[in-house]
Amino acid sequence: MAYPDANEPEAAAGTAGRMFALGQSGSERTTERTRIVLDRLRAFRDVPEVAELLAS
Repeated sequence: MAYPDANEPEAAAGTAGRMFALGQSGSERTTERTRIVLDRLRAFRDVPEVAELLAS
């Protein structure tokens, strides 16, 4: 969540992609955190790396 806040959308997308791959545990906390990260990344939807992540 720090990368979107620091205006680093490419790094945020890469880290979020790895987080999503590892976080398929079904945990309610992980699901909520994923939602928050995606919400923050939507502000950067024009960045190709973010657009790709949001489309997946």
